[in-house]
Amino acid sequence: MPRNYDFVSLPQQKPDRINIQGKERKDKFGHDKYQLNTQRFSGKLFLDLTVVSPLTVNSGITVMGSDLAQQTLDATSAKYVATISLIQSSVQQNQRLIIPGSSLKGVVRSIYEAITRSCVCKTNAKVPDGYSECKDILQLCPACVTFGAMSWLGLVHFHDAKYDPDNDKPGFQTGLIPPLFSPQPDAVDLETREQIYYDKNNKIRGRKFYPHSYKEEVKPTIRIQQAETGKKFTTYVNYANLTKSQLGTLLIALGQDPENRLGLKIGSGKAVGMGTMRIDVVKIEQLNINRYLSYNSNSSALEGNTLRTFILDAIKFAKPQPQTASAKNKLNKPVVKSANQPLVQLEQLQKIKALLGLTKNT
Repeated sequence: MPRNYDFVSLPQQKPDRINIQGKERKDKFGHDKYQLNTQRFSGKLFLDLTVVSPLTVNSGITVMGSDLAQQTLDATSAKYVATISLIQSSVQQNQRLIIPGSSLKGVVRSIYEAITRSCVCKTNAKVPDGYSECKDILQLCPACVTFGAMSWLGLVHFHDAKYDPDNDKPGFQTGLIPPLFSPQPDAVDLETREQIYYDKNNKIRGRKFYPHSYKEEVKPTIRIQQAETGKKFTTYVNYANLTKSQLGTLLIALGQDPENRLGLKIGSGKAVGMGTMRIDVVKIEQLNINRYLSYNSNSSALEGNTLRTFILDAIKFAKPQPQTASAKNKLNKPVVKSANQPLVQLEQLQKIKALLGLTKNT
């Protein structure tokens, strides 16, 4: 199979790790209570996920076509799949496709890690000094603070995304996919004879991502169960005690920045152009202190123009802004690390956009 991936380089500055206990415990936050104030935010993001290229989240189980005869429509014959001998099934719940929350969280985290000064975790690759996985909860990088690390639960929780909730029919289709193979860390470029994954210092070139496009060179031969283009999944994400910068960075990773509209690559087949999804935040429910002062109070629901204004404001906090003259005069002063400082690395964000960016018509 031809190479269909690229790397987003690591920031030159090492991961920016903070003490989540806070200096003298003044900025301490955790999971024991909501800090409902102007510094930290808690609530829910309601998401619509639209399939841009056919999606399959492989269950790891190959079944007889007759077992799915009342569920999966064969796109070629326009008949249900009783005549197909074997088919790789997708993850389901109550005979509907789902995207497990863990899968969705992993995809979003990978983007969050790439656009912030975060560690390189869960890998056996040789990483540069200072980029090793966070293992001390008193020193966590931005991604580990938000998504979790050893002995730290994290501040976001992704729920399973459910397929086409307003349709009574499952409507699954069968598709074809080429054989997929494991990554080859020792691969060498046939033209330059250089290692693909490692640089001249024998350190990884960056974080690996698959683009949306794919030039088919290998004939697809394996039958799979998939969600077709245009179908929709819905889910929601709980978040607790996020700073506006952390929330804004999460929204950028979900593709909500108008200047950097990203599509997520989810499930199996990313290497062959499958699994592209467009994410839309359709509503945000913000918890507020009044929720706990009255039996009748509800969360503050943000929709429409109010929602768009809130999202843009959070994204603005996440990205570095042009420095004023007074700010430049403070450069020589010691920098106080804070979770509320801008987290996004603009160079890495542009590289992610080059790989995962969506067009306005998508």
